[in-house]
Amino acid sequence: MQLGGCALDVRGTFAGPSTDGRPPLVLVHGIGMSGEYFLPFAEELAAEFDVYSLDLPGYGSSPRPPRALTIPELGEAVAEAIRALGLDGAVVVGHSMGSQVAVQVVAGNPGLCRGYVLVGPTVDRAARGLGTLAWRLLRDSMGEPMTSNIVVLRSVLWMGPLRYLQTARHMFDDRIEETIARCEAPGLVVRGALDPIAPIGWAVDLVRRAPDAGLVQIPGARHAVQHNEAGELARACAPFLAGLR
Repeated sequence: MQLGGCALDVRGTFAGPSTDGRPPLVLVHGIGMSGEYFLPFAEELAAEFDVYSLDLPGYGSSPRPPRALTIPELGEAVAEAIRALGLDGAVVVGHSMGSQVAVQVVAGNPGLCRGYVLVGPTVDRAARGLGTLAWRLLRDSMGEPMTSNIVVLRSVLWMGPLRYLQTARHMFDDRIEETIARCEAPGLVVRGALDPIAPIGWAVDLVRRAPDAGLVQIPGARHAVQHNEAGELARACAPFLAGLR
């Protein structure tokens, strides 16, 4: 999809409006990743929902813009994609940095989304530095399956270290805890109980700051819950999504 000055690729069911009020779901990946990282979760959801997994501008198979986009710019690109796809009352689901993008979409475009889900949201205020976050990423990767780590490594190498570092700077500059306070739609924060990147105190803080949000933890799961425990994540989100019909 060509959206103003940038473009993004979309994998989707393209099923059209639901007959029973189920909202379409838009999946937004994190830093260095692509929609591929969401495919196991997308496949779980596609049996019941109209699902769209995005490659943000400059990620995955999407063309690279001249520079790394900021979090608000990525949020606007997702909002434009939702409008261009004609998705009425979508729920935007963000993983890791994608949670920051999702919150920008909801806060910056009142009425566009029916709700939002943040999976392993970043960036914890105690980890807003490259060294601290890198250490947490390393700890997490040591407990993730090799198949997941291969997807991460391949995606990050394609993005390139310079653009990755530029994007990380934008990620650290963004204040999701302030933006979430402007999200009028209901939300859900989900974390793996063993996730060192989105610790429980940080998740609770985001829920407290949001006007209307809940918290769910998935036992035994780490940061890449949408890739490695897709079924458990889908079941954890099911009551929230059912309440949005």
